[in-house]
This record gives sequence, C-alpha cells and structure tokens, in this order.
Amino acid sequence: MKEVCLMGKIIRLAVVTTVLVAFVLGTVAVAAEFYVVKDASGKVSIIDQKPADAKLIVKGPFATKAEAEKSMGKAEGTAKKPVKLPDKGC
Repeated sequence: MKEVCLMGKIIRLAVVTTVLVAFVLGTVAVAAEFYVVKDASGKVSIIDQKPADAKLIVKGPFATKAEAEKSMGKAEGTAKKPVKLPDKGC
C-alpha cells in the first residue's frame, strides 16, 4: 500500500515539475522586446516588436519599456542643436 502511495506522489511531482518548466520556458520565449525607431517623417517612438525594416531601428532591443524610454531621453538630450546660418553670403 505504501508503494502505491509513493508512486502516486512521484507521478504527481513529475507532472507538476513538467508543467512548471513548460510555463517558465514559454514565458521566456514570449518575452517582449522594445525598440526605439524613427519613421520616415523623423518621428521617434517606442514599439514592442522588431520592425520589418531594420533601418528604422535607432536603438534596441530593450527588455522593458522603461529602459527604452530612458534610452530615448538620452538620445534626445544629446542631439546637436541646429546651427543658424548667416543671412548674408560670402
């Protein structure tokens, strides 16, 4: 009788372990990636999937949206200001 009870516990433990491993692997495989991209008009935004055209990617991938936003803020802060050209020519 103890052997049957022990066997049931082992089987239950194996099933629970398998389900947990499958859940963890599935979660890791579906983890979101965030990208900072620039569209044709020059607008910079954050998207949650890799764009088809890799040329649009400014920075990324990032694990979280917060990291992408932080990176986007740094990129905007370090951009050079436009230089005013003189009104008169040479």
